[in-house]
Amino acid sequence: MRQKLISTGVLVASLGLYALAAERATFILTDGERKSGQVVFHGSDRENLINGYLNLSNDTGGPEFTFPIGQVAVIDFAGGTPSQAELSQLPPSGHLLALKSGQQQQGTFVNMIGGDTLVWRNQSGETQHYALSDVSRVYLNPQSARTAFNYNGAAATAAVGTSGTVPPGAVLVQANQVWNDGGINVKKGDRVAFNTTGQVSFAQGQTAGPDGNGTVRRPNYPVPVAPVGALIGRVGTGTPFPIGSNSQPIVMPNDGRLMLGVNDDEYGDNTGAFTVTVTKAGR
Repeated sequence: MRQKLISTGVLVASLGLYALAAERATFILTDGERKSGQVVFHGSDRENLINGYLNLSNDTGGPEFTFPIGQVAVIDFAGGTPSQAELSQLPPSGHLLALKSGQQQQGTFVNMIGGDTLVWRNQSGETQHYALSDVSRVYLNPQSARTAFNYNGAAATAAVGTSGTVPPGAVLVQANQVWNDGGINVKKGDRVAFNTTGQVSFAQGQTAGPDGNGTVRRPNYPVPVAPVGALIGRVGTGTPFPIGSNSQPIVMPNDGRLMLGVNDDEYGDNTGAFTVTVTKAGR
């Protein structure tokens, strides 16, 4: 999957607003801000998430609220405060779906279509569809969600292939997710160190460690010079950069939220995860 980032103005002008959905949602952002509106959709595929941006109507009649998915911690349909039982299911990293029936499941948020349907990929790789009216919340950034809801309980234990569980303070970088939240905001010039363990599978029977699998390189990967499956990062919507198994501090190229991922252009067949401890080393 390749992302192309375009401005909000160009997005709306080129795709056109097809309709406003009846379902309403609140985006709880990673900085704690909240924006509410109706779930809108654009284009012939009637999608809400377009080129990495989530969208809500603006009740004041102004331009739509448009945010990079990496800046949205929770898509909240139910309002109020989640139960302690629900919050206790939050994984160290990755996505969690909470239904109004009381069920929760880990997986990957794919999109919202037609203003009334959630598209979700479960941990087995199966695509599922849920009515938004049946959804309480979609957690996109568990760490920021805990802060937003003042939850101090333990996170649910998440398995990492055969390497055990995620230690406190670490980030789980799932291979089937385009970008995973790195858990920190950085400024240009900050030096950040990474300590990475684990391996991922980028195709059936094909595995890679943090430095990737050197047998496959493609010019359309997020970091063309790095092999498939390598640990990579980016700040905000900036240019991705290689990380690999390097434990020496890397100078951050710009201000924004740190995001982590694996070097690939097709994530649907990926499995496994890296466990990454992220440490600011100063300037």
